[in-house]
Amino acid sequence: MELQPDSGSFSVDKARLAALVKNKNHEILGELGGVEGIISILRTNLVVGIHGSPQDLHHRRKTFGANTFRKARIHWFVDLLVSIFTDFINVVVFALSMYVVVSGIMINGWETGWKEGTYAFIIFLVFFIVSPIFELGTETYFQKATEVCRLVIVLRNGLMQQILYNKLVVGDVVYLKKGDKVPADGLFLDGHSLELDESKITGLKEEQTLPKMEKVDNSNPFLSAGAEVVDGHGTMIVTSVGRNTKCYQSKGEIYINEKTLLESETKYLEAYLEKIKWVVAFSYLPISLGRYFSGNARDDNGNRMFIYGETSVLYVSYDIVEIILAMIAISIAMDTSSFTWAIKFNLARAINKLKADNVIVKNISSLEKAALGIAGILIDESGTSTVNVSNPTERAILSWGVTELSMDLEKQMQDFCVVKVQSSNSSRGILLLSDNRFHVHWRGPAGTILTMCSSYYDNSGIKRVLNENLRTFLEQQMENSDSSKSQFIALAHTEVTDQDSTVEQDSLTLLRLLILIEKEQEGTNEESDLNVKLIIDKDSSAEDTNQTEVLVSFRSTQGDIVICDGNFASLAMVLRWGRCIWHNTQTFLQFQLTVNITSLLNTYIAYSEFKGVPQMDTRLTYVLVQLIWVNLFMAFIVAVNLGRENPSDELESTTTSNKLQLVKGTMWRNLIAQVVYQLVVLRIVENRGEAIFNASEDANQSITFVMPIFFQVFNMINARKIEEKNIFLGIRPSSIGLAVVLIFIPVALVELIRKLVGFERLNPIHWIACIVIALLCWAVALAIKFVPVRFFSIPIMAAINKFKALYHMLQFQALKIFNSLI
Repeated sequence: MELQPDSGSFSVDKARLAALVKNKNHEILGELGGVEGIISILRTNLVVGIHGSPQDLHHRRKTFGANTFRKARIHWFVDLLVSIFTDFINVVVFALSMYVVVSGIMINGWETGWKEGTYAFIIFLVFFIVSPIFELGTETYFQKATEVCRLVIVLRNGLMQQILYNKLVVGDVVYLKKGDKVPADGLFLDGHSLELDESKITGLKEEQTLPKMEKVDNSNPFLSAGAEVVDGHGTMIVTSVGRNTKCYQSKGEIYINEKTLLESETKYLEAYLEKIKWVVAFSYLPISLGRYFSGNARDDNGNRMFIYGETSVLYVSYDIVEIILAMIAISIAMDTSSFTWAIKFNLARAINKLKADNVIVKNISSLEKAALGIAGILIDESGTSTVNVSNPTERAILSWGVTELSMDLEKQMQDFCVVKVQSSNSSRGILLLSDNRFHVHWRGPAGTILTMCSSYYDNSGIKRVLNENLRTFLEQQMENSDSSKSQFIALAHTEVTDQDSTVEQDSLTLLRLLILIEKEQEGTNEESDLNVKLIIDKDSSAEDTNQTEVLVSFRSTQGDIVICDGNFASLAMVLRWGRCIWHNTQTFLQFQLTVNITSLLNTYIAYSEFKGVPQMDTRLTYVLVQLIWVNLFMAFIVAVNLGRENPSDELESTTTSNKLQLVKGTMWRNLIAQVVYQLVVLRIVENRGEAIFNASEDANQSITFVMPIFFQVFNMINARKIEEKNIFLGIRPSSIGLAVVLIFIPVALVELIRKLVGFERLNPIHWIACIVIALLCWAVALAIKFVPVRFFSIPIMAAINKFKALYHMLQFQALKIFNSLI
């Protein structure tokens, strides 16, 4: 069928098309002539799709927009500020800080009264800004790495093709099946029992949504980007893309990928820790307020801070606000946002490494599932990863053309324009246009194609007559071959005067006669639970062209991971990377849980022991700076460093089960030992450090400030090995170099805030003592690994499982009530 490129203007604008699906507006649909009218307006052909030439695609993107969602940097920064100043906790913190500024000026005058509230405001603001910036960097890296995972099947110029979802344009015909995400807004064309879950495009938070099923058919043809196909299959025509879609306008983004196993499991861990930290933080209020109003709170001079009937309301409110800010500082001591950074960095790096080795990860979760033995891996023997969705025969031919003839597929696609495509049960003909000349190519079973040929090209490229003797010889060779293991394919060509010319029965010239032999693979692991699919060089039979396309589409989407080079050795590499992702994520979680629990308990105990009200220009300031560095900067650095660990031989030999366990008993054992050691040391240093180090009060404050930082520097090395006693096994020189650099960071931090909070420079003896004490965490890590795991894993995991069950039950009941109200 003829298809000409589109260059003229369209008779509908993108705003009207966007309103069509956004509001499910049957009135607009009727005004535009129904679905058939939309097809005509967008100049789409249901048989061959859109033209798909570079000019056509450019014209459609220019008119209707591109299927991209990235915001400009200035817009992202504005959105960041808006989100910061609209978050409830942040608003409370900033309001309280401003109150401290105003009341401080009223109490102490302009010269010093503004400092405490201003310090708190600035440091809290930095804390709230730094985390989203790190999150953006990780998310950007993750999105770039996973672009190849987001593939959609479209019909362009008569050929089914797999393209990246961001290459989709308005007018494309898209094929959908169960499990797919709708990549853009569109209208239903054809299908069977197509049902969508639209719960993720409601604009509500994920925890506020229940499945929202929507049947799609001719009476309800609207499909929204981001919806998931939960049943059936079908085709759609794209009407809106990118920022014009309903989902983007309601949520500001489109979720093409589901949360992975690691992300979902981490969500429960984060929820568990969030509850714990707020329970701990709120428990500080009665302790501090009770001490204050009982008259036991003392200032730096030993005077009572509250005397009933004498202390003014201004002073009381000032002190209470500082206590509340200290409570919030305790809560942010446990920051779990870094958990997601580590997971996404690990996934992105593994995907990039596998991509370089001709392994395509189509389902991001599959890498994690591969480690558990539940992923579907598809091995493509052809050795060619082509964007066109084709059957095994065509892939084998393309592979031969690339490897043997050095054919440039991209150049061929640019030099030739597809005019017509004709298919039969076993053969395919295509009419191409190049340099104003029409070329007809046929590919099919050799017996069929030979009857259409009257000549052939020899090895020298000379055209010769295909006589009966040669024809008979070729037919005998095909008959004598083992038809169960080989397949003869012929390629033929001729030129015609115009696109309407008919090809004579025997006017073709034979180009090549190819033999496809089924390749026997060795080395499959029969004991593995992996779902391995092998594309063999035997074509699937189908009764008609449409059925062939369905079979092709089905086969091309079965594997979660596609090994394009057909090498079974790559299967072991996929398993190694899958286990490496789990291992690297677990090592980071062990590190970060140690940091979070230690910071939370140490901050809580320090504030609870404090006899007065934490002053924001002294204790609160250095605690917040310490938390910003340890919980955010160190977390990001360690996430990247541990995420760069490559798969080891130990991981390949590790036995796995399909039981999901993110935080193992060995991890609880290791981190509890570290938390106890670090917490004991920090409390001793803060309460007895002046005598132990022969240091002044200000110098001891400096030691108390730098000790947690040193602990986490060495804990970064310690966390590399969860079960092995030798933590230096396979360590990269860059990790050692990074640790050395990080050791000097506390020196700079002490100098940075020394004048603000009254720190004193430490002498070399003090620095060496701090480093040696921190180094002892390695000895603690070695000693605890001799303790059986059962003493740690059973009670902790039982508590978490009970929390999960309670969390699910409460969430389900809350969602039922919430949805009934709206």
